[in-house]
Amino acid sequence: MGSVAIWRVALSAGALSLSLTAAGAQQPPPPEDERPAAAEQAVGPAPGAATLSLAQAVVLALKKNYGLLAAADGVQSARVNYTAARAQFYPQLTPRYQRSAEESSFAVEASQRVPWTGGSLSVSALMRSLPGTDLALTRSTGMQLLLSQPLLRGFGPNAAHYALRNSRRAQQAQERAYELGRQRLAVDVARSFYQIVQQRQLLAVARQSLQRSQSLVKASEARLQVGLVSKLDVFRAELQASQAQDAMVRSQAALDTALEQFRVLLGLSPTEPLEPEGVELADELAGDGEPLETLLERARGRRLELQESRDQVDDAQRSVSLARQNLLPQLDLNLGLTQGGFGTTFTNAFTTDRRVNLFFSASYPVERSAERASRAVAEIEVTARARAVRQQELQVEGEVRAAVRELERIRKSVELQKKGVEVAEQQRRLATLRYQRGLASNFDVVDAEGSLVLARSALVNLLTSYQVARIELMRVTGGLDVEQEFK
Repeated sequence: MGSVAIWRVALSAGALSLSLTAAGAQQPPPPEDERPAAAEQAVGPAPGAATLSLAQAVVLALKKNYGLLAAADGVQSARVNYTAARAQFYPQLTPRYQRSAEESSFAVEASQRVPWTGGSLSVSALMRSLPGTDLALTRSTGMQLLLSQPLLRGFGPNAAHYALRNSRRAQQAQERAYELGRQRLAVDVARSFYQIVQQRQLLAVARQSLQRSQSLVKASEARLQVGLVSKLDVFRAELQASQAQDAMVRSQAALDTALEQFRVLLGLSPTEPLEPEGVELADELAGDGEPLETLLERARGRRLELQESRDQVDDAQRSVSLARQNLLPQLDLNLGLTQGGFGTTFTNAFTTDRRVNLFFSASYPVERSAERASRAVAEIEVTARARAVRQQELQVEGEVRAAVRELERIRKSVELQKKGVEVAEQQRRLATLRYQRGLASNFDVVDAEGSLVLARSALVNLLTSYQVARIELMRVTGGLDVEQEFK
């Protein structure tokens, strides 16, 4: 009788196990809730927050970014200095009037620098009235005109316009630096914009992973109640749910940080209720672009850094030419006209005496150590700046090659990652199906869920990086027109 009872219990347990397994096998397949990453529903802007597109964000940053405003101040200051330098070639007029009990006088002094030759023209006139009788010589006049023209040192347009050209070059350098700042700011705004888009997508991935993990926890607990799984499966599912919730918390914090940095970049308060608009990331990327040699040639001709470096070589050569000229003797040709005298009226006083002088003046300092040192330093500067141009060309070429390589890497990685997402989705589907039918534990489900989250997150990172890399390639090739690209 004892053995018969044991057999009955064993048969009952086996029948119960078979019925539970069959019930598990009759469960419907898991719902097709996993969608491709391209169709992943991203987290949108906060309710009630104003939104703006990438083009609007760039335009706003160009107007309000504090760093760019400081660069604009530098351009304005350089323009003011250039205007002051140009004023040296305007006529300089200084009138003067004096009156006292003994006499009264009126004088005018005028000077003009002669462009291109380095000469100067100065004129002074004086009319003075003294008290006395009508027949006394109570009027005196004087006029002096002097034209001075250097023949050796200081002769020519280089010496005459040296300070003016330096001021003009300083303005040009500031304008180029300002334009480079605009381009870099546009790239930074685009990077910050798509960083927010990326964090929204990652938050959506983490949120959906948490939902699936919570469903797995409920399923594991239900199976534990009927004895189909062990407590280890429940612990494993709870651990995965906890990790998914932590990932969602980190994604939310990263999104908030990215939003604040984006607003500061636009010159706004970090708490300003302004966010980027919702953007759908297309996973179909453009094919191969222009050949590398074409991009390199464009960069060599358009990059403002190279243009500035080449102009700096010309500046150094002008400095060498002036330093060599400064070693010459000072030899000036002077033409003077003097007219004036005393009379009863200003008219006859003006015609009293007239003299014309033509003379040379020369000087040559014996100690020329400073001038020779200036010439030597200027010659060294020419060589140094020529090397800097070559170094800049190599750096630009490296930047273009790196940008092209990065863009091509992203294109290839996107195609590979899309396949990886598909495989990860199929893996999770199969693991879930096997788990629901009692053919395996939830270990494979947890492992497949982690692979799916990693694959989707990697694809989101690649798609957002592609948008920034595309703009960066335009910048490094000198083809980024901020006004046209973000209008």
